[in-house]
Amino acid sequence: MEIMMRRLLLLLLALGLVVAACAEEDEDIADEPDDDEEEPVDDEDDEDDEDDEDDPDDDDPEDDAPDEDEEDAAAEPGEDWPDEITLTLTPSQDAQALIDDAEPLAEALEESLGIEVESQVPTDYAGVIVALGSGEADVSGGLGPVQMTQAEDDAGANLILQSERFGEYVYVSQWFTNDPDTYCEDEPVDVPYEEDGEEYSMLFCNGVDEAEDSEAGPIGEDALANADGATMAYVEEGSTSGFVYPALQLLEAGLDPMEDVEPLFAGGHDNAVTAVYEGDADLGVSYNDAREDEVDVFDDVGEETVVFAWSDPIPNDGFAVNSQLPEDLQDAITQALLDFADDPDGQETLDNLYNIDGLTEVDEEAFDVIRAAREELDDIIDE
Repeated sequence: MEIMMRRLLLLLLALGLVVAACAEEDEDIADEPDDDEEEPVDDEDDEDDEDDEDDPDDDDPEDDAPDEDEEDAAAEPGEDWPDEITLTLTPSQDAQALIDDAEPLAEALEESLGIEVESQVPTDYAGVIVALGSGEADVSGGLGPVQMTQAEDDAGANLILQSERFGEYVYVSQWFTNDPDTYCEDEPVDVPYEEDGEEYSMLFCNGVDEAEDSEAGPIGEDALANADGATMAYVEEGSTSGFVYPALQLLEAGLDPMEDVEPLFAGGHDNAVTAVYEGDADLGVSYNDAREDEVDVFDDVGEETVVFAWSDPIPNDGFAVNSQLPEDLQDAITQALLDFADDPDGQETLDNLYNIDGLTEVDEEAFDVIRAAREELDDIIDE
């Protein structure tokens, strides 16, 4: 019994030592940081971490900015492209105004092509074709229908684009006069024109006011026989609506366009309108309706000049490029012009230049009627 009591005491003593040792170990462990527990961070480090999250190195703005090579890729010129090209514009109106209006177009071409673009306005219509044929011009805009055929047939240029106006790719030559008693078979009708909130009277007679679109031409041709002996304001011999089509109409009316009228070549559609408005000519011709371009100068131009006749429909003007340019540059110019016409600012520039609403790829067959008209007029003049 005594032996059992001793054994029990020894067992209890050993058990007590074990418990004490475990308690001491637990205390030591509590004093050491847990490997799985995050160490505390001071406020300054927190702010740094927040800054790093807001502006991490990987999201550096300089890294996000487009690479210069990528940014300039669209404007990288071809290896065989020239350093500079020349854009010529048809002088259908004031030359300096055209150059000023064309500046955004030249800048857009420079940005798209990556080469310099210089704008020029030759002194006459023929000068544009000469420049294309000699290589002095690389791109030509505002080419009238006759010029389009001359550019391709005579200068060897490539026709690329055609203009759109009012949803149409044709227009007409309009006849106007300051003497409605002679040329109007009915009372002139006012079809008001509005610009910048201002309304201007525009007079028409002989049913021209009823035309819904250019396909309605010709209209009022019977009145042309009355032009015998009158002073006639043409635009220029190279102008389709300002000379070629009207000359053929006069021939059909039994009048020689140079002998039976007193010709006055005004040098521009606006000048032809001004000549009739100011009484320097009895009647004149232009694209329809060139009078609208003059309301800022003469607010009563639509009352003092009356449109009394239209020609047959004429294919719209367009753009051509020098065929000696690298083919990929010609394609790039074409695409740059189409992109420019799709941009609101580009649309405004084209409207200021030549009242162009849009551009489309050219339909070369559309100009066959112009070739036929040129041949007919040349044959008659040569007789």
